[in-house]
Amino acid sequence: MLKNTFSIPGASKPEHIFYNTNCDAKQQADTSGDPWFQDVGMCVDIWHFLNKHKVTHEFCQLNCNPAMYPELQDDDGNWFFNTSVAGQTNTWLGGYSSIIREMLPDKYDFFLDEMIRLHNAEVLQRLEKEGHCPRIL
Repeated sequence: MLKNTFSIPGASKPEHIFYNTNCDAKQQADTSGDPWFQDVGMCVDIWHFLNKHKVTHEFCQLNCNPAMYPELQDDDGNWFFNTSVAGQTNTWLGGYSSIIREMLPDKYDFFLDEMIRLHNAEVLQRLEKEGHCPRIL
C-alpha cells in the first residue's frame, strides 16, 4: 500500500517514513526484496522508540532508530520534524469524538477538513510567534 501511494503520477517518494511499528514494516520490506524500499529510511517515531520499543529488540535498534540518520537533526541534536504529530493530532481530535460520532460521511469529511485547517493555522501562528520557521524545510 505504501509503495502504491507514492508511485502515482506526480507523487514524490519519501526519503524517510516514520511509523509506530515500522520495525514490522521494515522487516516485511526487507523480506520482500523490493528495491523500492532500499533508499527509504523506515524509522520508528522518536517517542515510541524511546518509550515503547524494547532495547532487546535487536532488529528495531539496528534498523529503525531515528538517530541513525543525522540528516534528521540539526547541529545541536534537535529534531527537524515532530515525528509524533499524527498521534498528537489524533489525541486532539479525540476531544471532538462525541460530536463526530453521529455525523454522516459528507458532514464528517467537511468537519475534519475545516477543523484541521483551523488547527493548522493556529499551530503555524503559534510556532511563528515562538521564533520557528514552520514553512521552511
